[in-house]
Amino acid sequence: MGESAIGIIRLSGAAALAVAAPVLKTSMALEEFPSHALRRVAVVDPATGERVDEALCVVMRAPRSATGEDVVELSCHGSPPLLAMVTRWLIAGGARLAEPGEFTRRAFLNGRLDLAQAEAVALLISARTERAVALAARALAGELSARARALGAELLDVVAGLEVTLDFPDDHVGLDVEKARHVVGRLRGDAGRWVADARQGRVVHDGLTVALVGPPNAGKSSLLNALLGRARAIVAPTPGTTRDVVEGTIALAGVPVRLLDTAGLDQPRDPIEAEGIRRSRQAIEESDLLLVVLDGSLEPDARVVAETATRARILVRAKSDLSPHPAAAALGEAVAVSALTGDGLAALGHRLAEEVGRRAAALGDEGGIVASLRQVELLAALEGALRSGEAALRTAPLEAALVDLREALMHTSAILGTEVGDAVLDRIFATFCVGK
Repeated sequence: MGESAIGIIRLSGAAALAVAAPVLKTSMALEEFPSHALRRVAVVDPATGERVDEALCVVMRAPRSATGEDVVELSCHGSPPLLAMVTRWLIAGGARLAEPGEFTRRAFLNGRLDLAQAEAVALLISARTERAVALAARALAGELSARARALGAELLDVVAGLEVTLDFPDDHVGLDVEKARHVVGRLRGDAGRWVADARQGRVVHDGLTVALVGPPNAGKSSLLNALLGRARAIVAPTPGTTRDVVEGTIALAGVPVRLLDTAGLDQPRDPIEAEGIRRSRQAIEESDLLLVVLDGSLEPDARVVAETATRARILVRAKSDLSPHPAAAALGEAVAVSALTGDGLAALGHRLAEEVGRRAAALGDEGGIVASLRQVELLAALEGALRSGEAALRTAPLEAALVDLREALMHTSAILGTEVGDAVLDRIFATFCVGK
C-alpha cells in the first residue's frame, strides 16, 4: 500500500457492526446509525480509548448492500500504518482478512450479482483503456447476463416442447420439430455473433502485441522511442546495441498496444547476440503484428523481408531523412519515417491504428462484449452445442438432438453461475485483488 488521501476499511458479515463498534466513538450507538448515510466518527484504540483519527462511517444493512450482508465502511485518512493498526484492532475483535475477491464472491452467493457480472468486476478493475472500461461497465450492468438469460429461457421452451413431442408422438402436441430447428438455428446465429464480439472484446481488454523487427542498426530502437514519446530503448550507431527485447505500451483505437523492440536479425557474432536473435524470433511468433523496419538509405535486407512475408506486417522505410537507396523503391507499400525529424510518424500511427481497429472492431462497440476467458470458452461451447442440435434436428433421432440442446442449456447456466462448483468459483475469484 502507498499513502493516499483516504483509505477505506470494509467489514461484511452478520457481526460487522458488533466488531466495528469498539473502535469508534460516536454520538449514537452504531446499531442506531441510519442505513446508507455517512456520519463523522472518531476512531479510537479499543483498549485505551485514545483517539487516532477522524473518519467517515457508513452502515449498509442487509440485504441492501454490495455483499447482501451487513456492511460497515470506514473512510479513514490514508496512512498505511494507521490503516494497518485499525485493521489489527478489528481482527482482534473477531474479524478476519478477506480473501481475494471475497466481497464479490459473497455478492454472488447472496444473489446480488450473477457470475457473469461478478467476473466483470475483475475485468473493470484490470481495464487499461477507456474503451475497455466502457465494455466492462456494460458487462457489470448485466448486458451479457441478459443475453444469456434470454437465450436460456427460449432454449428451455424449445427443450420442454420437444420433450412433450417425444413423449406423445401421435397426439400432435408439443413443439413441431421443423419449427424447433428454425428457433435453434436463430439462437445458434446469436451465439456465434456473441463469440465474435467476445473475442474482439478480449482484444480491447488484453491488447495487441506489435514487434519491431529488422536488420541491425535499421532504426528500430529510435522508432520505438518516437512512438512511445520517450527514450525507452538505448540508441547508438553501433550495430547490435539491442541485445534483449525492450517493451513499452501505447493506446491506439482504445486498445492497449504492447510494442517490442527486438535485436537485429543477422548472423550472430557471439553467444549473447545469438540469444538476442533467438528472442527476436520468439517475439515474432508471439506478436499479432510486425513493424518490419528497414534502413531506407541501404539496400533492403532480402532475408528479413522474406522471413516476415507470411506474417501480418507493416513495412517501414526508416531514416527517410537520408537519401533513399535506389532499391528502396521496391518497397512501395512501406511507410517512410524519420525518427530524427518526426516525418511520417503520424502516417505510421494512423496505419497502426487502422490495423488495431480492424482487429478490435473499433466501430462495433454498440454490440461489443468483454468477457473472461472462461466465458469466451463457454460461449464457443454454447454455439457448438446449438450447431450440433440444429443438425441433429434435421437428420438424427429427436433423442440425439435433445442431448445437444440440454448441453447448450448447461453452458448457458454456467455463464450465469447457476450450475458451477466450488472449484470453478475458487479459480475465478483467486484472480481478484484483496478487498474486492
